[in-house]
Amino acid sequence: MSETIVAALARHARERAAACALADDRVRLSWRETEGWVARAAGWLAARKLPRGAAVLGWLPNCAEWYLLRLACERAGLFWVPVPASLGRRELASIAERVRPAVAVSVAHLREREPAEELSGVLTALDLEPIRVTVRDQPLLRLDGPPLGKGDALRPEEDAHALATTGSEGVPKLAVYTLAAACARGHAQARLLGLTAADVLLTLSPGVGPARAAWLAAPVAGACVVALPVFGADAALQCIERERPTVVCGTPSQLAKLAPGLARIDCSTVRLWYMAGAVLPVSLAEELESKTRGKVVSTYGGADFGGWAAADPDDSPAVRHRTVGRGRGGTEFRIVDLQGRDAPADGAGELIGRGPCCVRGYLGEAGRDRWRDGWFHTGDLASLDDAGNIAIVGRLKEVIIRGGDNVSPTEVEALLRAHPEVVDAAVVGVSDPVLGERVCACVVPVAGTAPGLESLRERLRQSGLAHFKLPERLVVLDALPSVGDKVNRRALAELAAARLAAVR
Repeated sequence: MSETIVAALARHARERAAACALADDRVRLSWRETEGWVARAAGWLAARKLPRGAAVLGWLPNCAEWYLLRLACERAGLFWVPVPASLGRRELASIAERVRPAVAVSVAHLREREPAEELSGVLTALDLEPIRVTVRDQPLLRLDGPPLGKGDALRPEEDAHALATTGSEGVPKLAVYTLAAACARGHAQARLLGLTAADVLLTLSPGVGPARAAWLAAPVAGACVVALPVFGADAALQCIERERPTVVCGTPSQLAKLAPGLARIDCSTVRLWYMAGAVLPVSLAEELESKTRGKVVSTYGGADFGGWAAADPDDSPAVRHRTVGRGRGGTEFRIVDLQGRDAPADGAGELIGRGPCCVRGYLGEAGRDRWRDGWFHTGDLASLDDAGNIAIVGRLKEVIIRGGDNVSPTEVEALLRAHPEVVDAAVVGVSDPVLGERVCACVVPVAGTAPGLESLRERLRQSGLAHFKLPERLVVLDALPSVGDKVNRRALAELAAARLAAVR
């Protein structure tokens, strides 16, 4: 197996002790300081006499402790379960009930919320009594025990962490990864992105998607990680100017919010805009590359899957902007029809995959039905070009069936977002007694504008969109409902149906 993450940490602590390894808005740690914190925290955990593989649950924002605790768990032979800070009590309770953590870590305050208090209430209601640790306003959480050597560290075949999905389709899935799978991904990502000790990775959100490069690939290469605790466009722009990152890891929606302000700051150090979590609008990729020296690279592979695809920084703009690249880290992909047969070479179908970076299994039942005959069924509609590059067309569950015609929301949404009076848009199907479903555009308008249905339809007609794909209903919103960084399509469909029913 490749070098483990804690072994890479120890190597950098020896070879480049004083260089910066990790920073957030409160603290800046060298490799020596990071390795020392991890060793002491692992010793503190070991002194609690926890059984090997016991779960440490972290309900944390994008802070230094998130990354440090993951490393401490690996070193102490424990199982790291990060919970996205954006999730609510219902999702948190679902995760805690399945994990039954031995240690639970949270922050005292986050925006208008009191996560430590909320977590305590959830654990009490579930009759769980883990050791509770709260990150307060101090520069850095202290978990001081006798430094623990690497002898108790996780072995390659042992479970290293479970990643929770956002729960946009119901109960969050908990995908379990072995240390071997995590390390395989980290080393493959480091090679693909060409990471070196000279790189600085700014991560705009923790945990999954593009942020996996920060906690798996960066430590392998010796690159510094800068964590933005709470995303906001102004805060992110200030961080870019202050920290001078070479790689910015975020979602398309986050980078879309940054793009208008890039001309005001010096972002000349950015060589890569590394993004995942949603389909990349071509217009956004072109805007980022026209305003900066950085190349846009899309990656693909959900938390519930683990296999991944990514464009190469040296690929052409057409590949980087319009596809998510090829399978990486040994991941194989196929396109199949609804019967599981290989789709025609030039056709779209469901994307399925397998490989060494993939999940070992799931906690609970959610997600188990996605594996069939050794292949993970992603639920994404996609096509492959002759070079193996993957273009994501949409989601099987999100396809709108209008009078027998299939409409992919992704295609329509990309065109709506290009409208000068539209800030954001999503498309859902609404029930219709004649056609089964009709296409409903849900848009967030530019302040001071009021785009009408007919003007939107005319713009889409001019783009060449087929008549049956044109929106027939319009709902104007101040913001799209979301879970994490994704549109909550279930909530949006319910909201659209209610709005339309109210005006009948």
